[in-house]
Amino acid sequence: MVTAREVAQRAGVSAMTVSNVINGRDGKVSEATVARVRAAIEELGYIPNAQARSLAGAESRVLALVYQAVPQRAALAAPYESLFVGACEKAARAGGYVLMLCGTSDAQEMVSQLRAWRVDGAIVMATTRIRPVDFMERAGVPSVFIDVYGDGLAGSSVNIDDRQGARLAGEQMARAGHRCALFVGPSPSGSAVVRERLEGFRAGFGQGDGAVGTVRFGMADVTFEDGVAVGVRLANQLRESGGRQVPTAVFASGDILAIGVIAGLRKGGVRVPQEMSVVGFDGIEAATYLDPPLTTIAQPVEEKARRAVAQLVSQLRGEGGVEDIVLPVSWREGGTLGPARVD
Repeated sequence: MVTAREVAQRAGVSAMTVSNVINGRDGKVSEATVARVRAAIEELGYIPNAQARSLAGAESRVLALVYQAVPQRAALAAPYESLFVGACEKAARAGGYVLMLCGTSDAQEMVSQLRAWRVDGAIVMATTRIRPVDFMERAGVPSVFIDVYGDGLAGSSVNIDDRQGARLAGEQMARAGHRCALFVGPSPSGSAVVRERLEGFRAGFGQGDGAVGTVRFGMADVTFEDGVAVGVRLANQLRESGGRQVPTAVFASGDILAIGVIAGLRKGGVRVPQEMSVVGFDGIEAATYLDPPLTTIAQPVEEKARRAVAQLVSQLRGEGGVEDIVLPVSWREGGTLGPARVD
């Protein structure tokens, strides 16, 4: 195992200088020396002992990304989640931090893990079932919350404009002549993000040519499999009823769900968008692989991750206070939204 003394020898500095660089006490160390030490660490593959540094009162240089583990599904399986985690890891590494994933279905276990690892701070995803103010009190570390709305918010947050994005989807569907749409996603009572998107979509869908559109709600997890089930069910309803009283468009709360809906519709012989329009939300890369590409609301996932890490590091350095960041979303034209079918 490589030691700090070996790093010092390779960089041509003292062991104390290596310790200062590792623990962030490099204010009096020249930039050239810091660069040599970091190059030696990289070249030798030296891994500092985080617990030893913590016990010595230094930063652990470890950030936690906290998410809710769901027993019946793989951790962070959704494309949006994996992209966000990857972008957070990249941003953390660029800042000299290690990102630790902390997933559990038990809030107390989650807090215990953070304390055991002596993390410097935490990025908390909205899927956790603990109020931000409670998390801050129990974890005792600076935190930034992702996609969190409503009461109990403490600390900084980074969100996207979920409501406006969904409103835009509703307006575009209404302009295309749709008067009955199906919103599919998890229960809004358990997800503030879904609630924001549902309310935004309802508001936007009623704006087309002065007509009030009807929005129905369909329960579904944001998975490809649930999307297929929704699509097959819609295809059956369409064929059995001749199209009467069946929605002409679907707005899915996530792209992977929308992709599944399209697969299910096509499995049932329904053409998209000629017989059923589908719009998603997220803007994941896989949405561009469809033929035609998925029409969707794109969110800046990588920017969201960078801003979250930057805000957390700023707090750790004592350079910034609490800040609530809301990032804009954009309409991404594909080929899955067309004129409403005429039954």
